[in-house]
Amino acid sequence: MKLILSLTLIWALSSTAGALVCQTCSNLLCSSTVAVTCTSATMCVTASSLVNVSGTTEQQIIKACASSSLCPAAGSQTFSETTGFSSAVISALCCSTNNCNSDTLPFPAVQSYNSLQCFSCDSLFATECTTPIQCRGVEDRCYQTNVTVGSNSTSIFGCASQSWCAALAKLERHNIANITIETDCCKTNLCNSVTTVTASSGMIHLLLGLLVLLSIKT
Repeated sequence: MKLILSLTLIWALSSTAGALVCQTCSNLLCSSTVAVTCTSATMCVTASSLVNVSGTTEQQIIKACASSSLCPAAGSQTFSETTGFSSAVISALCCSTNNCNSDTLPFPAVQSYNSLQCFSCDSLFATECTTPIQCRGVEDRCYQTNVTVGSNSTSIFGCASQSWCAALAKLERHNIANITIETDCCKTNLCNSVTTVTASSGMIHLLLGLLVLLSIKT
């Protein structure tokens, strides 16, 4: 998941002028930090994530500037999603004073199953995403996301937290490297109706990278 790190660095390093000073990471596990002055952010954030794709788990620590749309007030929140072949959980803490995000949060634990079911793809290369999966923890939505990069597109289906859906909605409003993202979220069992799709492992890694990136700044 090196893409997550590179996108995080690009976004964080773009914050070079403004009033609030936040700690930022320069590597995957945040073994060193640099203080930067944020462009327009009103909050700092410290976050820890646990991402699993096809059985491979990766941990990441994130420290950076965060806009008021992501962090409307000081406090903690959790972003979570599950598909048939991937999962991601991000614990985040927002604060509003200089260098207040110096602490490192514990990595989130794997969440227990809840009662919601959603359609999902059962592999990276599935062409029909009709497999019901059980959602976990704070995931209270089913979602369908269509990602287009140039002439290539794919669809991703699964479970998501309300905060994850909100992050996807914010991504729709950003023009990032010729990437178009469209998302629908709904609240009842198997409500994310499925059509035939063309999946791509690269696209899925890209979406996860963008979501982790958005979790630090919008």
